Amino acid sequence: MISVILYGRNDSYGYNLHKRAALSLNCIAELLDAPDDELIFVDYNTPDDFPTFPEAIRDTLTETARRRLRVMRVRPAQHRRFATLSHLVALEPVARNVAVRRSNPANRWLLSTNTDMIFVPRTGRSLSAIAAPLADGYYHLARCELPESLWETLDRSDARDTIETVGQWGWQFHLNELTTHELPYLRFDAPGDFQLMLREDAHRIWSFDERMLVGYHVDSNIAARLYLLHKYCGDVEPDLFGYHCDHTRQVTPAHRHDAVQNDVTRFVFDIADPFDCRHQAETWGLAGEEVEEIRLDGGRVTYFDALEATITTPMQVPTTTELGHANIERTDYDPRHVLPFAIDALVEYPRASVLGWFGTRADTLHLFAAAWRALGFTGSILVPADAPWLTHAPPGGVAISDRRTIVAQAHLFVLDGGLPAGHDPAILPTDTPELRLVIEALARIVSNERRWMPHRADPVRRSTLPLHLQAPRRLIGLNGFLNTWELAFGAVVGAAKSPGSTRVRQGFVLPNTVTGFELAPLYPANASRNTASGIRIRPLRRGIVLVAVREKVPVGDWRLELDYTPSLFPIPRPGPLKLEVLSKDRVLASGYPVANGLQRQSLTLDFTIPEDPEDPDELPDILVRVHTVGLPAGHFTAARVATRAS
Repeated sequence: MISVILYGRNDSYGYNLHKRAALSLNCIAELLDAPDDELIFVDYNTPDDFPTFPEAIRDTLTETARRRLRVMRVRPAQHRRFATLSHLVALEPVARNVAVRRSNPANRWLLSTNTDMIFVPRTGRSLSAIAAPLADGYYHLARCELPESLWETLDRSDARDTIETVGQWGWQFHLNELTTHELPYLRFDAPGDFQLMLREDAHRIWSFDERMLVGYHVDSNIAARLYLLHKYCGDVEPDLFGYHCDHTRQVTPAHRHDAVQNDVTRFVFDIADPFDCRHQAETWGLAGEEVEEIRLDGGRVTYFDALEATITTPMQVPTTTELGHANIERTDYDPRHVLPFAIDALVEYPRASVLGWFGTRADTLHLFAAAWRALGFTGSILVPADAPWLTHAPPGGVAISDRRTIVAQAHLFVLDGGLPAGHDPAILPTDTPELRLVIEALARIVSNERRWMPHRADPVRRSTLPLHLQAPRRLIGLNGFLNTWELAFGAVVGAAKSPGSTRVRQGFVLPNTVTGFELAPLYPANASRNTASGIRIRPLRRGIVLVAVREKVPVGDWRLELDYTPSLFPIPRPGPLKLEVLSKDRVLASGYPVANGLQRQSLTLDFTIPEDPEDPDELPDILVRVHTVGLPAGHFTAARVATRAS
């Protein structure tokens, strides 16, 4: 009979969100009694590593609500195309359209409402029974306000008592004020809290207008178009009261005094055609895209289920790790202890995710792969071909690849720094080929992630990247505890300071904070000599004055700066100095800066380190040279390289 359409995300939008949402979901579900009735909650743009909002409050939802509820998850990657068009992180028309498009075709009616509404029947009938005899058309309902201090006292798990109590309060505390509107297609203020429309009509006019992305009047727009379709707007006020759980104690973006709004003239007052949304006829509601659906009434493998299926031997005695000097570089772990914390970091990711694995221990990989499959992940776990300790008899779901491909294709990474199997205590772990591979892989991932940071900051450039590179990728480090591996990981990853006993650190690559570096030492060449005051040019000598080398310079735009002091007795009409920057026998830049006067000055040359198409993660070395034709006099005291912006 009815598909109830709601949306939101797992955040803290407005005061006490979780309670008013649970009250609303439970009470609406209590009023649905037709076989095909459903609650569709579109979880819009919740971060990938968080559960959806209904999953987060599952324990506060009644069995009836969980049975009726369909959760449709719109991932951040699907929202990203709209991110430059709105300051909002949850887009109402897109979210509602996702639900409308995927609603049960067996239902005649759609009810678009919000997760802060409590409906109280005036005649004892359910929403399904109220809607059943209604003539084809479009219906509104007035909204009464319920103060926060009242709804906070309600038991969110007792829907029947909540409905009865709120109904009594409406009369007892004089809350039943109906705010009407002079516009015939609105009838009441705040129409979006109850918009009952035919499912057929919503599809016919291409549902909510997806151009309205900055807030407000989305409900009024579809009201105007539905009114034009039927030339009438009905109401169900004789059968129902609607109470809004007020939440303005905390000012949200939509309730700010200066909140941005959609153009009400364009999108409401000037609407003259019910089919004004022809522009989205083929695209509305993320047409043709897969939207994950989650049910809360069982049938979905949970985090707990995966652990229970994977860890089959219970712990018999507690383990102990002593914090002390003797254990530095010697800490290790039981994979069964680490698995719950490692899986916890990624359990909410899309099931098609591809994971890059660089590790020291095959037993951890095997246990993790079993849990990965148990959770329903279909993406591969990629392991490097040059890690024979991992590639011998790999578990199901594991694919062997080269390091460069793994870094390029993975959606997230696990880097296991545990002690290698059979580790000799006399050898430092960092001297083993297993841990060296992990540390080298970390450096490659960091370089790759930093390469894409400028693209991600620019919406136009970001859109040119593959979807999995448009947002930072998560790194999960295992066994970062009392060892050099912990320091190496923490130096380049913004990892939360989780307890060491979890053996897990996780986060995203930090930006490169290096804005420049000294070029030292400076080496004199055939046209100069080293003196106490610096490298001095030999008069009348042609050739190279100085040479400097810098290893591993990141890709980007740089400026070479050399401190130069001309001679007190300059040669008349001195010839030029030539500056050069080379890399891999290629001249990146060359120039002839002009020395002015006798004062100390900086000679500069701009150059760019380009990406290597053969190996974009490899950082090149640079060679700096200064040439003379034999005429200028003076000396160089220092050289540095700085980012171009500085």
